[in-house]
Amino acid sequence: MKGLNRIEGKLFIDEVSLEDLAKEYGTPVYVYSGSKLKENLNGYLSSVREEDKVCYSVKSNSNIHLLELLADLGSGFDVVSGNELRKCLEAGAKPEDIVFSGVGKTEEELVLAIKENIFSINIESEEELDRIIKTAKDLEKKAQCMIRINPDISSESHPYIQTGLKTSKFGILREGIDSLVEKASKSGLINLKGIASHVGSQIFNKELIFENLNLLIEIANNLIRQGHALSYIDLGGGLGISYQEEKELKPRAVLEEVISKLEPLNLNLLLEPGRSISGNTGVLLSKVEYLKKTSDLNFAVIDSGMNDLLRPSLYQAWHNISVVETNNQKELSYEVVGPVCESGDTFGEDRILSLNEDSILAIHDAGAYGHVMSSNYNSRLRPPEILVEGQEIKVIRRRETFDDLLRQERDV
Repeated sequence: MKGLNRIEGKLFIDEVSLEDLAKEYGTPVYVYSGSKLKENLNGYLSSVREEDKVCYSVKSNSNIHLLELLADLGSGFDVVSGNELRKCLEAGAKPEDIVFSGVGKTEEELVLAIKENIFSINIESEEELDRIIKTAKDLEKKAQCMIRINPDISSESHPYIQTGLKTSKFGILREGIDSLVEKASKSGLINLKGIASHVGSQIFNKELIFENLNLLIEIANNLIRQGHALSYIDLGGGLGISYQEEKELKPRAVLEEVISKLEPLNLNLLLEPGRSISGNTGVLLSKVEYLKKTSDLNFAVIDSGMNDLLRPSLYQAWHNISVVETNNQKELSYEVVGPVCESGDTFGEDRILSLNEDSILAIHDAGAYGHVMSSNYNSRLRPPEILVEGQEIKVIRRRETFDDLLRQERDV
């Protein structure tokens, strides 16, 4: 058994009861399926060629134990900060399998990336190119780079997770590409490996992927005709997962067609999947503290807050919510809310659930953009993370303590 499943009325991750985990480790607590994580990564690795690269998007879940597991399986990594880069190196990632994206790379981060000789620093602006050239000159070392293109394509998802629109802060607009490439080439300090683009997250329309791919191929062909020796097209990530019965695109079906378009051009493929690898591996377990009834609504007040899982408050994101162990209580419609002192601290509206005041709830598909976006708002302590594989249980982040909370304020 891999991932979340229900057996005789009880929810399990792999072969471990979620009720037992909640009793042993308390709530709130994040629980991940290692076997599901492996299965999701292998769905990509088995669909690409030897020279292609699958670079897991670290921002989706950056726990170092998960990074170690993925690195051992042969994953590369897409990072967006110097500390994500350091984490990947600590986890055993090969520098030649790391790409560095993001619009605000500091001088310190660029020095680290160039010194470590990572596969690519993805250039997001002319101003950033100027900084990379200066840093490479100071280090007397060439920088390995790709140029991130802004394709001006909508991913048809929430505005906050669209990254490919002309109004977005990401990437170089098409009209600026030729002059940027010329500057990079003339500097003698940039090894330009290819071009990159990332339309956004939660993509369910295959046509968007191929619209982006065709644009990148057109630009690559133009640059190759100008004499630039490109070897990679970085198609980004963004394949959606089903939070609410959306029809997912399967990596193999998409990638077979993508590769068939690249093979005649002698171009390799680089991918940056995140959510589609980690998203459906995890749940957030939470205990019901109060069942509060008003004349209009029933509230289930749980011990998880928006500081633990921000997505519903930030994106109005849907997560399925299940009772870990079925009971005989009457099903009612509940507003599932947290204890944080914000009206937006809500996990789900009009959820039909059978609850009592000790029920344990599982918030589904919390393996991506869950713990990584958590905070100490309201001086709340961040939850632990548990990795399960088969029957094996491993604590991969302990629960924060009050001393942890105060340490940086006291030690000044």
